[in-house]
Amino acid sequence: MRTMTRDIVAAAALLTLLASCARSPSPKAASSGGGEQRAPLTQWFYADGRILPDDTPPRSQDGDIRSPAREWLVVANLAARAVSFTATFYFEDTEPRSFTRSVAPRRSQSYALHEIPDVVPPGKLYGAGVESDGPILVQPSRGEYEPHNPVTAAMSSFIAYPGPLGMRETRWAYADGLVLHNDSPLEEREWISILNPSPDGAARVRIRFLRAGRESEHRLDVPSERVRSVDLYRLKAFPRNSLAGIIVASDRPVVVQQIRRAYTKGIPVVASLWATLAHPIGDREVP
Repeated sequence: MRTMTRDIVAAAALLTLLASCARSPSPKAASSGGGEQRAPLTQWFYADGRILPDDTPPRSQDGDIRSPAREWLVVANLAARAVSFTATFYFEDTEPRSFTRSVAPRRSQSYALHEIPDVVPPGKLYGAGVESDGPILVQPSRGEYEPHNPVTAAMSSFIAYPGPLGMRETRWAYADGLVLHNDSPLEEREWISILNPSPDGAARVRIRFLRAGRESEHRLDVPSERVRSVDLYRLKAFPRNSLAGIIVASDRPVVVQQIRRAYTKGIPVVASLWATLAHPIGDREVP
């Protein structure tokens, strides 16, 4: 009898979980800073993507992104019904573009963004927002290559950031900021990309670099529905060859992403790559 009871309870719990996944609350639910429940897995964001065609020459000068790159948007439908989603891509200097697709129940689907240049043009930095009518998981993946070599030289993949955006997403931080350029055979370049998906105005952004008791900073504006990338290698305010913690503060919700590429000195093709989202701290008491 006890075993049967446990089985009944477990079955009831599973049915409750499936039912909750199948519901589609409005993605316009209250922000994370308002104390109300977040919309479950119907909004996702990331701040850095860039597709470069196969005939792109290798990096020709310090700091340039020159490796051919392909990118995929992988979407998992967690619901027991088909779910539709719209992916919107935000650029530095052009209006957003989007596409809408449907994913079958309990399935994962990959979309090759480098195969839809009318939506995601090659050579343009972009950030993305994905909004769905049911619970999904969004995972961008990137491969960078030697020219005309189908084998990836470096890859990155990460889970996008879940929305909606609110007070919590007005400050972000990460611990491992680094640009290496010295006598070592290893060279590392780093970028901070910032997405402002709001149509309601520019985001005024302050980036603080924390190292060895000293601070420096950089300020910029990110226009509405636009993305910006800060090349730390070229930024005088950022120290080379010295680890720095980084805090990004904005007067409106944004999404912040760190990207680092490593090279062997004298070899222009990327050797390794990572891309990770910073951690939001806008709802914390941090100086």
